[in-house]
Amino acid sequence: MKKGLNRPLRKGYTTGACAAAAAKAAVILLLKGQGSGVKGQKAPAFVEIPFPDGSKVRFKVHHSQLITQNSKLVAKVTIIKDAGDDPDITNGAEIAAEAAMIGSRVRGQGSEKEINLPHAPCPMPQIIIKGGKGVGVVTKPGLPVPVGEPAINPVPMMMIREAVEEAIKEEAGGWRLGTLEITISVPKGKELAKKTLNSRLGIIGGISILGTTGIVEPMSVDAYTETISLGINMAITAGLNEIVFTPGRNSEKYAEQILGLKEEAFVQMGDYAGFAFETAVKKGIKKINVVGQLGKMAKIADGNFKTHVRDSTLNLSHIAEWAEEWGYDNKICEGIKQSNTARQISDFFEEKGDKRFFELVGKRVIEKIRGLLKRDIEIRCIILSSNGSVMADVK
Repeated sequence: MKKGLNRPLRKGYTTGACAAAAAKAAVILLLKGQGSGVKGQKAPAFVEIPFPDGSKVRFKVHHSQLITQNSKLVAKVTIIKDAGDDPDITNGAEIAAEAAMIGSRVRGQGSEKEINLPHAPCPMPQIIIKGGKGVGVVTKPGLPVPVGEPAINPVPMMMIREAVEEAIKEEAGGWRLGTLEITISVPKGKELAKKTLNSRLGIIGGISILGTTGIVEPMSVDAYTETISLGINMAITAGLNEIVFTPGRNSEKYAEQILGLKEEAFVQMGDYAGFAFETAVKKGIKKINVVGQLGKMAKIADGNFKTHVRDSTLNLSHIAEWAEEWGYDNKICEGIKQSNTARQISDFFEEKGDKRFFELVGKRVIEKIRGLLKRDIEIRCIILSSNGSVMADVK
């Protein structure tokens, strides 16, 4: 069946979710090998991991191997990333995890019968999560990962740890384990990274392990714009004459809490802001609310209505010029130019308690949307911090 209009869009899974699944399968394989040796051992064909929303998702194991390396067992597992209907450069990539134990396992407390049960209680060992080949290393500030660390974002790091802990509870059988070392790698990550902005962001040597929910929302152009149209239609059918546009699910979640409108009012515009605004007006919507973090809002304020990195980049020099016009001193303007990310700029002004900067960006957003639509429609712009706090609410 054709993609797009003939069926619902198919969601995929993030690199972070795939890394967590590979890590769990690798730990299961390692623990099997600890008891029975290397010969003939394979990871399970499928592995199930917990997601941040509490759901469980099943992944197919692509390849697994248990070897002896430097006199210790090492379990290697790969998962193939399925991005669903999203045009993602990592779709189809191998996401790999290696699991090894530093030190030996010893008997836990309890009777011989109790500690040989698969789900017998055992103390949780130290878990070290590292980046391997094809996973970038952070070299500049302004990202959610400290400088010098592998580019594994906080939610994927949490998912990997929870998946490993789940494997231990399921498979350790009451044994007290040595430290577990988990290494995440992406065999073709260095090549894939050339198609991303990682080098500009100061992430070198590979891709980032990303995700905030574990799920990749479909972003294919025709299918996504049709979904925006359908969302607007649903709002109109529900008797609404105003829409709330957000770049994605995280911003939408905060917008729902802030605005308290009917569920049908909220439409994810993804990177197609211009299409969303124009379609809403054509369909008779009287009020547009746009809610998001500084990165997307600054792109719109700069007149870019297709906000994906393929279509537009965040021009820090322009933001610095605005700041100069608004009366900020040379030191601040130069700091904006030298910033690594929009988040770094956002965090700077948030820490200063300076909401005026966000409000002025919000006013530019409204001006640019009005200029695009060429009509006097009611527009509200809410700019959020990285943790969802309202930094500007401009009408």
